[in-house]
Amino acid sequence: MMNSLHKGVYSFMSVAVLAALAYTPFSQAASGVNQAEIRACAALQFADFSKLEEGEAAANVIKARFVQNHTMSDEEADWAYKYSRLMGAPVDKSIKDLPSHCLVEGYVSPTIRFQLRLPARALWNQKYLLNACMGFCGEVSPYPTMAGILREYATMSHDGGHTAYGFDGKWARNNEQLKVDFAYRANHVVAVVAKDIMEKYCHTKAQYSFITGCSKGGHAGLMAAKRYPNDFDGVIARGPTINYTDVNLVNCMDNAKAILDHNDQPILNPLDVAMISEEVMRECDGTDGIIDGVIGDPRVCAFKPTSLQCEAGKTQGCLSEGKVAAVEALYAASLNSQGDVIYGGLPYGSEAEWVGWVAPQISALKPFHYYAATEYLKYIAYPKALDINYDWRDFSYENEQDNLAEVSQFMNADDPDLRAFKQAGGKMLILHGWSDAAIPAYATIDWYEKVEEFMAQNKENVRDFARLFLLPGVVHCGIEGPGPSTFDALAALENWVVGGVTPDSLLTKKEDQTGTVIRTRPVFPYPLTVKYDGKGDINKASSFYADDD
Repeated sequence: MMNSLHKGVYSFMSVAVLAALAYTPFSQAASGVNQAEIRACAALQFADFSKLEEGEAAANVIKARFVQNHTMSDEEADWAYKYSRLMGAPVDKSIKDLPSHCLVEGYVSPTIRFQLRLPARALWNQKYLLNACMGFCGEVSPYPTMAGILREYATMSHDGGHTAYGFDGKWARNNEQLKVDFAYRANHVVAVVAKDIMEKYCHTKAQYSFITGCSKGGHAGLMAAKRYPNDFDGVIARGPTINYTDVNLVNCMDNAKAILDHNDQPILNPLDVAMISEEVMRECDGTDGIIDGVIGDPRVCAFKPTSLQCEAGKTQGCLSEGKVAAVEALYAASLNSQGDVIYGGLPYGSEAEWVGWVAPQISALKPFHYYAATEYLKYIAYPKALDINYDWRDFSYENEQDNLAEVSQFMNADDPDLRAFKQAGGKMLILHGWSDAAIPAYATIDWYEKVEEFMAQNKENVRDFARLFLLPGVVHCGIEGPGPSTFDALAALENWVVGGVTPDSLLTKKEDQTGTVIRTRPVFPYPLTVKYDGKGDINKASSFYADDD
């Protein structure tokens, strides 16, 4: 028999259901919005998603409401604009009004929070877009879904399965489930849930599904292609952290050791970075045949940090011997005891975002490389967290590889066997900025060449389904670098997946602060490079061609 408490709860829920289904804001009723659609959106809050994948993708919708006549604040519009470029799905800077849509918020078991925006049925392009989270994840951002809804995609973002901020790894301490969710599971189960929600709301399935992201978000696309080759028809992976262990415990760790003294104080400051950047640009800008503030290919740059070393008795406008040594270490590749390269150094031109990654933005902070290395080491890298008093400088990657293997096995996305993804008809665009100061593009080139070699050994051509584009002057996940950083990778990918049009080039654009295009330039699939024709306008893409030298 139902007791009084249960009766009260039951009665409350019944009233809540009726209210949610019946409530129609005046503005929506007055505008003639389909009332059935509004009710269908609200009903998602009470739908049963507990049995997806035999309960392995059990989910619950916490909130569902129909949104109409929403004008983004200046802050929302600015971030939606920035995220649209990070996602390779640019929208016009002047757009402020979101189209009518159903806004859904919920979680997937155990703790993966998500946001999903579903276009009004008449607007939906029948496609799903997942923006995978960046860094160490930890928050559900509304800006990617705003950007995606402007292009009529059902768009989702999520937090990777935990709550955190920046390079915070404490959530992972001795918690394998959260590590697995962060590594690969979250992107799979939220896609399963999103597809079911879309079908319930729209009474039809998505025709195509895409995943996009930068950094850890780029890693997510590669991981999905390997582990769940049928989840997504297309992948956009920008600046991917492919081997996540090596990114943090070789690249970031070696850089942190180079740029902090033994008291863990920064060696370089923003003024040093500005001086280094100016000298690198003076030395290397013209190596591609034009002076335009962008280094076309840092591999042909011959800059020597010793050129900035102070002469005897001089302390201003130059670098001390210790600072020169730090800069040399940043540009140098990480080597093992046999002298083999295990991770490439920072490219020339990456100085564009050294303030933050290499030198602190403010005095209270250390460079980002330090946080990425030490938080990963302390809380994520091992099955059992290190002693809280462990000195990060005692860490030796080469000595610890066996102990790191257990987590690395499910955390890294560097398996070159992508045959199942290709056989499923999947297509992939890998994008990496040459001015990336977080993850050197060299690591992505190395991985791509390994994929190419593996696929060739199995009588497959990697360029039939995956293409790498290297972007001169483009930074890690932003638009602040000197190079053209706006490109419609999503349209190129969709044309490849849906229309069978292979992307033989990608048009990139440089915009000013108003969103006006001031430069266009093509990039070509690796290993092709872009060359200036020697006579045309250097700000127009038509003045450049593909070169295979």
